[in-house]
Amino acid sequence: MSTLNAYLTLNGNCAEAMNFYKSVVGGELFLMTVKDSPMKDEVPAQFQDAVMHAALRNGDFSLMASDSMHQGLVTFGNSVSLTLSCGDEAEAEKLFSGLSAGGAVTMPLQETFWAKRFGMFTDKFGFNWMVNVEKPM
Repeated sequence: MSTLNAYLTLNGNCAEAMNFYKSVVGGELFLMTVKDSPMKDEVPAQFQDAVMHAALRNGDFSLMASDSMHQGLVTFGNSVSLTLSCGDEAEAEKLFSGLSAGGAVTMPLQETFWAKRFGMFTDKFGFNWMVNVEKPM
């Protein structure tokens, strides 16, 4: 079966963002800059310190990212959210609290008619997140 993963594109602060996410969710982080890649001679000098690819993995959690190397800045929108489905309320509280630090909470983590806990926020890097603990059917 195929797996769907989120891939973030940032404006030069990919390493900072991925290290922040690792500090909250744990796991193994792989970071490759352009200058450390086999493509270093094909990329303009101003992008040599940019992150070409990053991957954070912890169990079933997988998040990938890179810095934008195109003209102009990445534009953030509200059409995509990263959703964390948690096993219990304690895990949800920890991840919600950690990942929303420095960002803006749009819906506090709370019980809803569909979830034991559900909340939404935009993190300090401009990405929208939803944290959910399902109610038993």
